[in-house]
Amino acid sequence: MRSPIVSVIIPVYNAHRHVASTVRSVLSQVPPESEVILINDGSRDNSLAICRELAKADPRIYVIDQPNAGPGAARNSGLDVAKGEFILFVDSDDVLLDGAVDRLLRAIEGHDLVIAAFVLMQNRNATVRSLFKRDATMEKVAFLDAYVRHPGSFYYSVLWNKLYRRALIEERQLRFRPDIEWGEDFVFNAGYYGGMERVAFLKDSVYQYNRSTKGQTWRTLFRVMPNIRVKMILHAALRALFIEEGLYKRYWWCVNRYIFNATLFN
Repeated sequence: MRSPIVSVIIPVYNAHRHVASTVRSVLSQVPPESEVILINDGSRDNSLAICRELAKADPRIYVIDQPNAGPGAARNSGLDVAKGEFILFVDSDDVLLDGAVDRLLRAIEGHDLVIAAFVLMQNRNATVRSLFKRDATMEKVAFLDAYVRHPGSFYYSVLWNKLYRRALIEERQLRFRPDIEWGEDFVFNAGYYGGMERVAFLKDSVYQYNRSTKGQTWRTLFRVMPNIRVKMILHAALRALFIEEGLYKRYWWCVNRYIFNATLFN
């Protein structure tokens, strides 16, 4: 039996209103030999029942049920069982746009990572978010030069506008930190960026992010002391990346000003 091409990892927490449509947006376009891993993270609604019904209808779906531990821990459970050559992260209340998987798979040939534009949906208003106006390829040093100028942007920090190579994730022994309430994606990406050599950029959007003020990240934004701790952890991950690459002295100012910058939606 051929190994899965793509493992799609979807943490699910109290998402009974959205998870079915999210999963359908994935199943409609992933190759037949792919897998969709749903991790029910201690939902208090009927999300688990919906996930199990979806799994009955499509053999590509694999369901994990675990006590609530946060999205990072849920994604770790998905990574622990994933078998795909590539990893795609999707959130349970968002939508993978038509043709996204095909474009991502074509773009990753000869690259270690693909980063694409995405659609931000807020108050029924849709805006395309991207830092690149055209498709492009960058070698590692050029990529880090671009990244360090906007390290807190959603474009570079989030998971769901990217396609990863699982072999590189395992080679770098990357997992999400379960001890921080937000920013675990930033730390994961910083670790991944240290191991890659070439990046592909897509000008076309592959994902619709439905921004909500009810999510876990938004609930923690106004907790001052925990947020300071998280920001220090994120800054340490950024600093470690540039030290590893021997570029810290060159980009000292850009790396250290991040500690004062707010995350931007771009």
